[in-house]
Amino acid sequence: MTGSDDGVAHLDDVETALRREIDLLQDRFPDAPRDEIAQLTRSTYADLLRNAEIETHVLSLTRPKVIEQLRERGYELHEPTL
Repeated sequence: MTGSDDGVAHLDDVETALRREIDLLQDRFPDAPRDEIAQLTRSTYADLLRNAEIETHVLSLTRPKVIEQLRERGYELHEPTL
């Protein structure tokens, strides 16, 4: 599937967005293995999506959940530098 202007998130769009989230989280948690961040991001997104009544904000809810999980695993959050 490809993106279009129909207002619906398509598979390619979601995959691109998830990769961006993984990149951002890797920057914020440089000590965490990328594979672990990717697994947490994808599984958290899938869990939230599975239980969502409305899918629109699932991606935006994913990041804080993953941040919480990474912190619980002992990884330190690094604030972004400007």
